[in-house]
Amino acid sequence: MAHALYGHDGLCKNIHGHTYHLHVTLIGEPICKRGDPKDGMIVDFKDFKEIVKEHVVDVFDHALVLNKKSPHAGLSTLQAAFEKLIYVPFQPSCENLIIEFKNRLLNAFENHNFILKSIKLYETPTSYSEWFLDDNL
Repeated sequence: MAHALYGHDGLCKNIHGHTYHLHVTLIGEPICKRGDPKDGMIVDFKDFKEIVKEHVVDVFDHALVLNKKSPHAGLSTLQAAFEKLIYVPFQPSCENLIIEFKNRLLNAFENHNFILKSIKLYETPTSYSEWFLDDNL
């Protein structure tokens, strides 16, 4: 994913990309039904990965994410140059993106028997942002 930080006082004001890595942790009671194909699981990892992929990865992977208040918003040259252009109502920093991802996942997990415990979003191998459910209790 690529982004630019509108109004930033450093190099990050320019469009640049990262190879983000997203770690998602769930909590819940494992299914305890003998003979159930999901016995012993909170959720089948296949199903879990599909939810994360649909609501976060497929949306943001290989996208250019910009603050909708940026002067680039609505530029036809950008819209013509980038197939996946996403304008967000916030500065697309790692710290704000993790909140966006958290909100998307909370909505997607609403009707499941597990809870989103934490998310860690690595922007680089040594720079990341983290959100914990306990921070919001």
